[in-house]
Amino acid sequence: MGFCCRGFAWGGWMGWGGGWIGLLLNVALFVGVLILLGLAAVWIARRRLAAGEITVAEFEDVRDRLRG
Repeated sequence: MGFCCRGFAWGGWMGWGGGWIGLLLNVALFVGVLILLGLAAVWIARRRLAAGEITVAEFEDVRDRLRG
């Protein structure tokens, strides 16, 4: 083995082997990225609305699609 894998092997988290903590951290990271992408989309749509590039109806359509 090399020094690069000591305690930080693939699937491991600080030498604990991942487990539930690694799973929870991965899920939290994934959900956080999705939330940030949604917020960014709304922020971009608001900027386009303020600049007059889209109408209020188009903005509401984007917002409603993001809400699900």
